[in-house]
Amino acid sequence: MTGAVPTPVTVLAGFLGAGKTTLLKRILEDPRGVRYGVLVNDFGAINIDAELVVETGADQVSLANGCVCCTIRDDLVEAIGRLMDQDPAPEHLLIETSGVSRPIAVMDAVLDPALGGRAAVDGVFCLVDAAGFRDLDFASTELAIEQAGSADVVVLNKIDIASAEDLAAVETTLRGPMPNIRLLPARFSEVPREVLFGTAHVAPGRPAAHGHHHDHDHAHDHGHHDHGHHDHGHHDHGEEFQAWSWRSTAPLDRAAFRNAARRLPVGLLRMKGVLAFADRPGERAVFQMVGKRHSLEAAAGAAPSETVLVAIARTGSLDAEALTALLEGCVAAS
Repeated sequence: MTGAVPTPVTVLAGFLGAGKTTLLKRILEDPRGVRYGVLVNDFGAINIDAELVVETGADQVSLANGCVCCTIRDDLVEAIGRLMDQDPAPEHLLIETSGVSRPIAVMDAVLDPALGGRAAVDGVFCLVDAAGFRDLDFASTELAIEQAGSADVVVLNKIDIASAEDLAAVETTLRGPMPNIRLLPARFSEVPREVLFGTAHVAPGRPAAHGHHHDHDHAHDHGHHDHGHHDHGHHDHGEEFQAWSWRSTAPLDRAAFRNAARRLPVGLLRMKGVLAFADRPGERAVFQMVGKRHSLEAAAGAAPSETVLVAIARTGSLDAEALTALLEGCVAAS
């Protein structure tokens, strides 16, 4: 598998009853052409519609849409390996953690040397029951906070039945130890696919649909504008989310971009792009960000003629002018 693109892994975490299974079921019922491999602790909790099931085994359910669900036994690393050995292999892995597990342990399993780099964590989403958070006892509250702290984005679920006091309490509790936490309010575990898995297209020269990234490279690459940059205010999900994009025909300075990456606004939920750098004119670089996780990698293919970045944020949370200025500061000197 040397040189192969790792299979992206999305982790769905959160305390008991937060809505993880509902979110997973939404994805499986509408995979949108993606062949998912799924690892869960208990099939019974998913309650997959019978019409979708084409085959069941001792620890596996095959769905008509090509997705495969497996139960997690004792060894998560082994379970991931078995799932990836399927023919055809899944294009994307989903792992639903138990309500009392810690996401960091799942992330460690994905990066275990025994898997030979075949998988990479693409995003960790922790669901929190906004309506029931204040009712947790001390130990459960501490665990829920730890789970949230390990996530790239925290989905503040069930806001439709949470009171104003509930919402204020959970946000205060989470932002106290984690002031830069990405909070995404949601009803019925509804999370846009662009936030979960990234934007579908980046043009010109779009990267692979499942471009991979390393957790160790904390850098973003964004280029300066060409006097025709775009920062769109259109909403792909009603009035709740704002799409934004930026282009640059001039190459970027790698060091400046890495520095800018550490200053990207908290309001950004997802960003993806194809970039050109002045220090390696023949290289095609791909940038990915989900919440607090971001990466920059060289990718196969010709260097792009321009840098293109697309992003999604909650409406009203993004200062487009400030973000544009930040990226323009990354342009390499002529």
